[in-house]
Amino acid sequence: MNYFHLLLFSLWASLAVAQGQVEGILIDANTKQPLISASIFVQGTAKGTVSDFDGYFRLSGLNEGSKTLIFSYLGYEAIEKEVDIKAGETLDLGTISLQASSVGIDEVKVIASLAIDRKTPVAVSSVNADYIEDKLGNQEFPEILRNTPSIYATKSGGGWGDARINVRGFDQRNTAVLINGIPVNDMENGWVYWSNWAGLSEVTRQMQVQRGLGASRLAISSIGGTINIITRTTDQKKGGSFTSMIANDGYLRNALTLSTGRLKGGWALTVSGAYTQGNGYIDGTSFLGGSYFASIAKEFGEKHRLVFTAIGAPQSHGQRSFRESLITYDSIRDYRYNSDWGYLDGEEYNMRRNFYHKPQMALNHYWTINDKLFLSTSAYYSVGRGGGTGDRGSIDGRGSWGYRDDQGLLRMDDIVAWNQGTDNISGFPSSGKHQVAGLGAVAGENDGLIRRSSVNSHNWAGLLSNLTYNINEQFTASGGIDLRYYKGIHYREINDLLGNDYWLDSRDINAQSDSVDLNGDGQIDPTETGALKQEGDKIQYYNDGVVGWQGVFGQVEYDNQKGITAFFSGALSNTSYQRIDYFQYEEGNQESDSYNFLGYTAKAGVNYNINKAHNIFSNIGYFSRAPIFDVVFPNYNNEANEEAKNENTFGAEIGYGLRLQKVIANVNLYHTRWINKSFIRGYQDSQGDNFTANLNGLDAVHQGIEIDGKALLAKDLYLSFMASFGDWQWTNNVEALISDDNNVVIDTAFVYAKGLKVGDAAQTTMSLGLEYKLPFGLQLDANYYYAANLYANFDPIDYNSSAAEGRQALKLPSYGLLNGGIGYRFAFNKVALKLRANVNNILDSKYIAEADNFYAPNMSNEQMLQSASGFYGFGRTWNVSLKLEF
Repeated sequence: MNYFHLLLFSLWASLAVAQGQVEGILIDANTKQPLISASIFVQGTAKGTVSDFDGYFRLSGLNEGSKTLIFSYLGYEAIEKEVDIKAGETLDLGTISLQASSVGIDEVKVIASLAIDRKTPVAVSSVNADYIEDKLGNQEFPEILRNTPSIYATKSGGGWGDARINVRGFDQRNTAVLINGIPVNDMENGWVYWSNWAGLSEVTRQMQVQRGLGASRLAISSIGGTINIITRTTDQKKGGSFTSMIANDGYLRNALTLSTGRLKGGWALTVSGAYTQGNGYIDGTSFLGGSYFASIAKEFGEKHRLVFTAIGAPQSHGQRSFRESLITYDSIRDYRYNSDWGYLDGEEYNMRRNFYHKPQMALNHYWTINDKLFLSTSAYYSVGRGGGTGDRGSIDGRGSWGYRDDQGLLRMDDIVAWNQGTDNISGFPSSGKHQVAGLGAVAGENDGLIRRSSVNSHNWAGLLSNLTYNINEQFTASGGIDLRYYKGIHYREINDLLGNDYWLDSRDINAQSDSVDLNGDGQIDPTETGALKQEGDKIQYYNDGVVGWQGVFGQVEYDNQKGITAFFSGALSNTSYQRIDYFQYEEGNQESDSYNFLGYTAKAGVNYNINKAHNIFSNIGYFSRAPIFDVVFPNYNNEANEEAKNENTFGAEIGYGLRLQKVIANVNLYHTRWINKSFIRGYQDSQGDNFTANLNGLDAVHQGIEIDGKALLAKDLYLSFMASFGDWQWTNNVEALISDDNNVVIDTAFVYAKGLKVGDAAQTTMSLGLEYKLPFGLQLDANYYYAANLYANFDPIDYNSSAAEGRQALKLPSYGLLNGGIGYRFAFNKVALKLRANVNNILDSKYIAEADNFYAPNMSNEQMLQSASGFYGFGRTWNVSLKLEF
């Protein structure tokens, strides 16, 4: 036995002596930043490793002799290096630079004002394409950011693409979203509809959240922060990929990408398309969607480059828009329950269905004028078409909500039958709908039900141009223009008559030629005169919102080349609003005046790299932005709100960064003061008279601390962590003006908002993740997310009684979610396969994701919570995908 052990030891020693290793550092060729978790492996084998937080790698246990090493990182061109391994030696390859794999991607990052680590003095978190590809699965796109500080993302009602995201307690209206530097927040109300961008996950190269005022030069609505999405452009090399994914509830997604690579004459083309369908996790929310992306690039010598991109995602999906009381989900229905749907002729029929297609096209020109001047210009155009459906009209004073079966489903077949005149249907008026001689069933506001579409289309054109001048090694100046024109097109149309033959619309004053006795009482009342309409015709309202934007911006950057960088930027913009109403006004008198609001932004920041491991930064800023369209025109007519004023924001933060070989961490402290927040609310008194409450001057403070980082615990074993602790609250009581329907102020009301916690987003969030990457291509990961101090959504205007002063909104229970995944990637020749599986909410935890406030003086907190209306989050879900790269 002793001889055997000696033999084994001798064999091991001889092998060890005959082996060597290589080391080096991988960086981005443009930014010089380290590439973390890049792959390094020996061609034709499973032997490999990944780079650490400094981009450093060491590959050991290599047999003596010549080897081919492959260096790869998603979004970058893979390179090969021939090395000669010598026994017992370490070969130092030095610094290896990887180039972006897309033509024009570096220039796009400049337009988008992406922050650079240890240089740009802002709080920032980034996720790359690899992370998105692995972790997103069948989740909603904003949810990929859930494990970054001060982010709260939910699926809202649970329809496909209906997710929302809050940054530092601010909703999507106050969080700027840019795609390749182009703003995509709706220009009338500031909202972002993620269903319009369902294909983004397939083509995103990088997603960066700049919390606070951010680094963008534009005068955008970045009160909470800026979400910068960088898509792929045109790939440098020929190739492609095919991905197929299946998931819970009939989810199926197939995607194909093809690239020509750089061709003769400087041309390159990349196209991508995807098809997605599913039944939906929430009842009655089946969906069907496609997405496409195309990019074509042309180089003109060394100084000019043109890149044209087009992206779009036509889709249709069922929604859950009505929030039931939580006890309804708990005691009566399952929490997948959706009250907006039923069956019609045996098929799923959702009264609330969203449909939209918003293609965006951009032509980017990059001009290297000389070694000091660079001009980038983006001309873009977007055409949005679509809207959402819902019921219109009533039967015996009730909408579709009043006709459900014992399972809570809409009785669609019975609604159609009653509309067609069928008598004695249980729960309906005993006599079916009156049939008009020569016309049949004619529905109106108070007699019969139909499904309408509320269409919110738009035409949007813009020009964004930025000139950068490298003054010297220390100073860089840049400036440009931001021009936008937006026309929102709003109307309702008949989507489904539900058995009726016509709808009588009385709202268009220019179409009043038809009078019909809808209910057969022998009289014609005011709502029975108008115009007979059929499916596809406009009804009820038809108006345009025209928004103009003219902006200029400038920035000066300083880099002393010794660790100190700083910037100062300013922007000036004019926003104009005009309303055109085709139904409430006669021809020639349909356009309102145009109202202009001047906005501006000023911000500055400095970063100091103390040494290679430590840096500190600080920034400060102030901006004033125009009110949204609905504040200027609050009463659904062309009468403007003369009290509309700009909203102002002051922000400041300080931060610290730690960069060690095995640990990276960030700590940020922020303070944001929201000044002169506006609210407009319409209501009706007991006599049916309409009034408007106009509230200006409400202030809020959002402040807190954010911590995030990553640690290399052992070889290929990574720990990620995040914690954010917010203190967000309204800070003052204000007076609201009450106006009648003639826009005359008739009264005032006091609003007691001081000290109330801001609702609808968790003020405390934490996450902890583990990721283990084995050298032969297997990856295991798990993550635990925790949310607390989540208050119910409420409207400060509702706090209009002194008895309500200081009474906080309902505090929802804290919750935690455990997610996990496994992946395996292997390559052979020039083909690679990647298999991935994820399980979200592994423990099937039941939690309240969002709720509206509810108060009753005689109820306990638990009773009020059960009576509140809201949505539970999703239970356990899963997805499995296979990707072929070639």
